Amino acid sequence: MINIRTIRALDWPAIMKIQHECYHQFDPEPLEVMSNKAELAPECCWVAERQGKVLGYLLCHPWRARRPPPLSVSMPGLAGSEEFYLHDLAVAGEARGIGVGQRLLATALAFASEEGFEHAGLVAVQDAPAFWRKQGFVPATTDKSLAEYGEGAVYMRLPLTEPV
Repeated sequence: MINIRTIRALDWPAIMKIQHECYHQFDPEPLEVMSNKAELAPECCWVAERQGKVLGYLLCHPWRARRPPPLSVSMPGLAGSEEFYLHDLAVAGEARGIGVGQRLLATALAFASEEGFEHAGLVAVQDAPAFWRKQGFVPATTDKSLAEYGEGAVYMRLPLTEPV
């Protein structure tokens, strides 16, 4: 059984190991940058675990719409609350294909909807745009350069409310 819960201090070594395993087009973010998201928005940063072992994580936070935050830079605070920003979703290789990413995403989107966010946004990197399209996200415009996110990075959004 997979359990989804908010991140605890003891989870960071496993989270950093998964991050290093998953990202190859750019340098993984350092621990102080990763943990900064959970310090600023602890209620919306989660891990998926089974029998006490972390299988994946999802770091989210409120942010400005259509202006993704920079990579590898700690944030002094949350810049706006126009969008529920999914900063990083990663799943350990051993746990791929068993629904860990979908479970983490479902938890995040339910939280964002309950909090009244109208959109979720993210930058899809590496080979992830296809995954995010399957989850309902669509490419969207941003005036920010996505070069730091690696080749082929795509800013994407998902409406969380039904149009009136």
